[in-house]
Amino acid sequence: MKAVTVFLFSCLLVSAAVAADARYVIDDPFVGVYSGRFVAGPGGGKAEAQIRSLGNGSYDGFIALKTPVDGEDHIFTIAVISPFQPGADQKAKIGGAHPNTLQAHKDNPDKRLSFPELTFRGEVSPGKISGEFSGPFASRGTFTYELSRIAPPQSPTLDAPAPKGAVVLFDGKDLSQWKASKWKINDGVLEVGDGNLIAKQSLTNFVLHLEFRTPNMPEARGQGRGNSGVYLRSVFEVQVLDSFGLFPLADNDCGGIYKVKAPAVGEVNACLPPGVWQTYDITFRDGDQKSGRAPVITVVQNGKTIVDNAKVPMDLFVNGTGGGEVGGGFLMLQNHGNAVQYRNIWAQPIE
Repeated sequence: MKAVTVFLFSCLLVSAAVAADARYVIDDPFVGVYSGRFVAGPGGGKAEAQIRSLGNGSYDGFIALKTPVDGEDHIFTIAVISPFQPGADQKAKIGGAHPNTLQAHKDNPDKRLSFPELTFRGEVSPGKISGEFSGPFASRGTFTYELSRIAPPQSPTLDAPAPKGAVVLFDGKDLSQWKASKWKINDGVLEVGDGNLIAKQSLTNFVLHLEFRTPNMPEARGQGRGNSGVYLRSVFEVQVLDSFGLFPLADNDCGGIYKVKAPAVGEVNACLPPGVWQTYDITFRDGDQKSGRAPVITVVQNGKTIVDNAKVPMDLFVNGTGGGEVGGGFLMLQNHGNAVQYRNIWAQPIE
């Protein structure tokens, strides 16, 4: 009887672990990162796409086309994929006239140009997107594209060790570097709990590294989809959110500095799917209210610079961007009611 009890208890533990992991696992034939090429006459370039789930068998996303300019790939155009629902054959038609578009120039990667006559059409099937584009920008008329789903790329700074002199805020063991909280640690991972989490340390200028992942919440929308926040000086929020598959991104999407700066269009969307570990490498230089020097923030998400030396408006200097705690520590992680997880958090002081 004892052996049976132990066996049943072990099964319950395994089941609980599987249930917990299910929050961060996507088992879907369409959701993910896609990569491929487009062909226009004798030329062409790279193509990439993101497709996310909207729940109930529906999806949306975007396709971005890039061409080489001086040895670097630059965005040629982007087509937003409106919500679609595959049929019984697991295929869906996408596209039509007047999608949102963007052209990025080397001297001004955020410059947006509309192409009202642009038309794109295609088909999505499990693990594949293909079709054609046409419009006034394509001197050779129609061109084709084909993409296949790939494993989400891993951030180049994932698992980055804390450098010498850095303050290790969370190494998977305890919360001794933070003020009292009800956040929990499971298998070396910190999960959002009641209240906000505020660091005890007092740093002024620093480079912050942290890793996060958002839960899979396909039915949720907007700010209800894997929401948390990294608050610098406990008042300036770098948004944490499941913004995968969205274009364009706003300042309250993942990687944006709320009320200050949206992620750069030149990177399209640096987010990875929910459940995948992502990285922030954030440089923060504080300002001085008396002299009128603004705080400056740079955000690198998954190895891509998405906010470059953004200045915080002086009218936000004291009270911040909202939702923070004035007078708190140099760093605050926000509880917004979603099971966002963090790990490998450290800060390197800079002069």
